[in-house]
Amino acid sequence: MTRSPEISQAIFEDVKAVVVITLDIEDRADDLGPETELYGSLPELDSLTVVKLIVALQKRFGIEIGFEIVGESFDTLGRLAAFVESKVR
Repeated sequence: MTRSPEISQAIFEDVKAVVVITLDIEDRADDLGPETELYGSLPELDSLTVVKLIVALQKRFGIEIGFEIVGESFDTLGRLAAFVESKVR
């Protein structure tokens, strides 16, 4: 599993954990990597779960996610982690 150098492993693992818990996909957690496609690829991730995931990420990282979030942030797990990391900095 390769990871973009701009995403810290700690942030990636924390975002992954939030995704796994929010989507209730613990049985597939080991298969998730930065290139794992999210929205449109995981049946558990629909528009309602996106909202739940945003709320969970805000709580976990103490960040505000406003209107700047775009659909492409949910393309892959790595992109979502990079987005979260940009908000944490």
